[in-house]
Amino acid sequence: MQLVSPRYLESGYMWLLFVVGVFTALYGNVFLASVIIGFSLYALIMPELLFRLAEYVHVEVTDELKLFPNDEETYTIKLVSTAPVPLGVVRLSGYLHPTVESEEHAFWRQENYVGREAVVAYTLPLKAIRRGPIRMEAIGMEIRDPLRMFSLYKEDPLDRIGYVFPEFLPYPIPKRPPTLPGEEMVRHSAYRDPETFQSVAPYHGQPMRQLYWSAYAKTGELLARTEQPVQANEYVVVLDLLTKDGRALTHQMERLISQAAALCRDFEKENASYGLIVPTLTKEGITYDLAPGSGETHFRKVMTTLACLSERDFPLARSLFERKVAKYGGSQSILRLGGDGR
Repeated sequence: MQLVSPRYLESGYMWLLFVVGVFTALYGNVFLASVIIGFSLYALIMPELLFRLAEYVHVEVTDELKLFPNDEETYTIKLVSTAPVPLGVVRLSGYLHPTVESEEHAFWRQENYVGREAVVAYTLPLKAIRRGPIRMEAIGMEIRDPLRMFSLYKEDPLDRIGYVFPEFLPYPIPKRPPTLPGEEMVRHSAYRDPETFQSVAPYHGQPMRQLYWSAYAKTGELLARTEQPVQANEYVVVLDLLTKDGRALTHQMERLISQAAALCRDFEKENASYGLIVPTLTKEGITYDLAPGSGETHFRKVMTTLACLSERDFPLARSLFERKVAKYGGSQSILRLGGDGR
């Protein structure tokens, strides 16, 4: 906490003024002495009173925000006062993280009257700008005395109040291997594997791509393959954000994150089980690995992870990253975005 006041109101000057008031009362005008003594006592007592009142005040945040770029939302910050006296007009202010802005400004402030033992709501209009966590560096509180002579500034730490999720961008879908020479079949879905060979039956007008040409070359009989699209049990999205040498993060980081978000959204629509692997470490040494799962809670966890990815994260050594990816297999289908597969 920090007290701001004019220099002439410092305690040394006020004690001197108090002594002048006493001598004035003894040898001069009593009314003038009363004014001088009252003013000096007010200036000596009020700073300590402001410090004590500030201990009764704190800030609370409401629900967590979940926005997409260009979304607008009004967030509510609650100032809770348990002080036994009214605080008057209290100002809250703070600098916003670059992911959002308030009325086209990065700085926000608002004043409201705070009564005795009151809970006052401060509104924070927000517009999402880009992907990332939503936070304020610190929220400042300004409490002033009734005569506006002193200002007490108190800072409350404020946890992140939400996230701006990445946009959804179209993602590349691997092509299925050609069945006929010169044929090219494109997959229209990332959550279905290429058609797999099931059985052989006599040819009775099936599509040409189902003809079993190798069997016809050996037997001279037209046979058709019965194929059926299959779906894996689990999917693992590998978001490879490393450069080819594995020493830094790619400049295409935002595009790859948006593609991964769209891919996970489609998995969720299909009620598929999906996980996420990212080759980065936070400053605290935490990795961004999510085991396969499904449902609204899992989707929000994935989107929150994608929102938290930062250029300040440390790249994981490619050898360690590939070793982690190699652990997945069997019924799990691995879909890689970025890296050599971009």
